[in-house]
Amino acid sequence: MQNTTREPTVVRNTEAATHNETTESLKEETLFAGVASLIPQRASRPRHTAPVSFSLPGRGLSSALIAGTIAGVLAALLTILIILINTGTFHAARLQIAVDRLTVKTALALAGWELLTFLLSLLIGLFVGCIVGRIAVRRRLGFVAGALAGATYSLLTFLVSLLPGYPGNLVVNGTAMTLGSLVISFLLLCLWSLSGGLVSLFGTWVTTVRHPYYQREGA
Repeated sequence: MQNTTREPTVVRNTEAATHNETTESLKEETLFAGVASLIPQRASRPRHTAPVSFSLPGRGLSSALIAGTIAGVLAALLTILIILINTGTFHAARLQIAVDRLTVKTALALAGWELLTFLLSLLIGLFVGCIVGRIAVRRRLGFVAGALAGATYSLLTFLVSLLPGYPGNLVVNGTAMTLGSLVISFLLLCLWSLSGGLVSLFGTWVTTVRHPYYQREGA
């Protein structure tokens, strides 16, 4: 009787253990299948976003030419206006230079006004560079605009200085044109053009230093 009662108990324990093992194996397989299904999804995610595509603004050259011309005319008008306001100082300097007796006071006054006109011209060149950088983005167009502004400024001031009664002409017989004076005027025009281009280029660089176009190129 003891053997007969023990055998069903052993069989039941064996079946229960087999059932538990089967259940645990199914849970492990389900867990591994879930983990395996997540691995391809993570691997398929892109690590880097695609670069943003965009087009540069059109008509950049025409905008640069217009901005450079306006800047040159504005700088020349400011210079002429400052000279006309201080006609007495420039007239006294002209008379003193004619007799070779230029005083320190007059010389310092002339230097101050010349420095003011120079700084105003630089600020205008910097401003036009920033404007071109906002409109056209391309930095070379900022240089073109500044170079045109400098050339326009030099040409206009040179033409106005040829007028007989212009107070900015400090030479008594300044109306006489020679080859040497023309060469000097041309060199000054080139110098003003180069200076204006570099200043405007700096303004364009400051405006576009964080632009995506130059960040993408690593400029």
